[in-house]
Amino acid sequence: MINIVNWDIIKRFSGADQDCFTFQDVLLEYPDANRIYLSRVLSGMVEKGMLIKLNRSLYHIVPSSADPKKYIPDWHLVAKYLMKGKKYYIGYYSAMQVHGLITQPSLKEIVVTNLQVKPAIKKIRGIEFQFVYHIEPRFFGFKNTWIDKYNKVMVSDLEKTFVDALTRPHLSGGLVEIGKALNESKDKIDYQKLLEYFNRNDNEASKKRFLFLVDLLGLTWKPHYNEMLKRIGPSFPVLDTTGPNQGRKNSRFGLKINIDVSTIKNSIFT
Repeated sequence: MINIVNWDIIKRFSGADQDCFTFQDVLLEYPDANRIYLSRVLSGMVEKGMLIKLNRSLYHIVPSSADPKKYIPDWHLVAKYLMKGKKYYIGYYSAMQVHGLITQPSLKEIVVTNLQVKPAIKKIRGIEFQFVYHIEPRFFGFKNTWIDKYNKVMVSDLEKTFVDALTRPHLSGGLVEIGKALNESKDKIDYQKLLEYFNRNDNEASKKRFLFLVDLLGLTWKPHYNEMLKRIGPSFPVLDTTGPNQGRKNSRFGLKINIDVSTIKNSIFT
């Protein structure tokens, strides 16, 4: 009897193109079945490799051609499933990956939310999902984005991806990766939107890092950048938050140069 129910669950949800479903979804599909019985059925399906459990009461069908011990759906889709019913977007290094801007893959998916998720880091099949909290004024600049021919997820747009990355470089591969991405995207960026985003983000360090990279990489220096320099404040945040809190002070950009900046240029121009 249980085997029949197993395959009926697979048939019902896969037939409805719902490869990921919750225990509540199953209860709705089988309103006359005992709750404890259905819970045991799902646990047995996980043990048999028919399903994987992504989270408490959240299941995903394992394709028949996949190794159930290693299978995990696309990480961006897993993030979408985990955040069902909540506001979120794929951000930082993960967004850079969606935009095709990284060269080094990472076993981490960064999910930005406007609520504090606990625990902030969750591991599924060896992949780390990190939930980064943004206060409401900084929770903007994302849209439903195609990640393949069939699926969309919420991802920060190109300009917000750079604003976020320059605010927290350690979540974006560091200044070397960000510099390479900025140089590669120089003709795609909407610079008016980028300026608006920097102002909405209200983080002086991100503006300083951006202007420093523009100058370092020889990108077009726009007239309003001089005005930005005048308003960036007297503090000296570190250039790269992946590095130590020390280094020579650059008075023009108001930054503590804590990494060898030649590595940024060398990664692009050599």
